This record gives sequence, structure tokens and C-alpha cells, in this order.
Amino acid sequence: MFRRRRTQSAADPPGHSAHAVSRLQPVEDVYLLFLNRPPDDIPADDGGATVVPAASLHHPELPQPDAQRLFDRLTRHPARHPGALVFLSDLTAELASVGSSWPQVGIDYEAVTDRLVALHHRGQMPALRLAQLSELAVTLLASGPQTQIYVTTPDGGPPELLDPAIFQARREELRTMIRADLDRTVARSGGCPGSRRS
Repeated sequence: MFRRRRTQSAADPPGHSAHAVSRLQPVEDVYLLFLNRPPDDIPADDGGATVVPAASLHHPELPQPDAQRLFDRLTRHPARHPGALVFLSDLTAELASVGSSWPQVGIDYEAVTDRLVALHHRGQMPALRLAQLSELAVTLLASGPQTQIYVTTPDGGPPELLDPAIFQARREELRTMIRADLDRTVARSGGCPGSRRS
């Protein structure tokens, strides 16, 4: 069993706006991965996730200005590069690192991601659906890079803190595997349809 505990982040430096993004032009070929929420997690409780291209956030049926603000957060961060697969938890951690949160930057990410899934179900949005993820994979996807993860010991003793270096290495291994799956899917179909298991 895994448990998460967020670490404290520093407050905004004076004069710094968490609403600002630093790139003038968005980085192309960036993808967003988010965990599915019930009832979108079909079959229920399968630990699924969805991957969409950042450009999907321009769809006219998405709630605005939330989707555009999410696009900016996703594609204009200084650490972004072409081909990046960004977990929603990465974006949450980036906000927390400057003492901010989703409500403070005016983004209802749940409304946006729920609508993306609904559009995909109707065949109006390309997406890669990841089904039947392991408990470890879900924990890695849901947890930002600074999250403390506790694991149960084999002897049933009290949970122990997972070494942060091991946690980060596992997160990046998972990101690499999903990105390879995404690349194969895009190469085969010219888009991101279908489902995968991890």
C-alpha cells in the first residue's frame, strides 16, 4: 500500500506572479497525461489514465478560459521541450513550487479533463487511454516529484519512506514507457486513438 504526503513549498517571492508563464511561444508536440475520474474510469476502478496532445486544449467545446490557461501552463513552462509527456501532477507541483494552486491561477482542470474524456468517448478527440494501471503506476502518476511516498514493509511493520531518488527514477521510467507507447500509437495511426495497459 502506498501513501502520499505533500512536502511544503515556499511562498511566492515578492513581485512574482504565479499566473505568469515564461515562454512567448508554446512548445510544440507536448502531451498531457491525467488520471481518469469516475465515472470516466471505464471499467470503474481500473486505474486508467488518458494522454492527449496539448493542441487538444484548443477544442471549441472545452470550458474556456480554463483550457487555454491549461494549454499555456503545459506548453510555455521553461522546462518544456518538444516531445514532452507532462503529468498533471507535474503541473500541480510546478504551481506549488511558487506557492500557488489551480484555483489561484483560475483553472478548473477537472472540468477540462472531464470534457476531454467525454469528447474522446464521442470520437471527437484523439487520445491514448491507459487501462488497468498497477497501484504503483497510479501512485507515480498522481504524485508530484516532491511528494513523499511511504511503502509498507514486507514484514508488515510500519510504512517506510521510499527513497526520493528511487521514487523519481521510477516516475521517469514510467514516463519513458508511456512515451514509447504513445510514439508507437502515433506512428501506426497518425493520431492517438486506442487503449494500452501498463
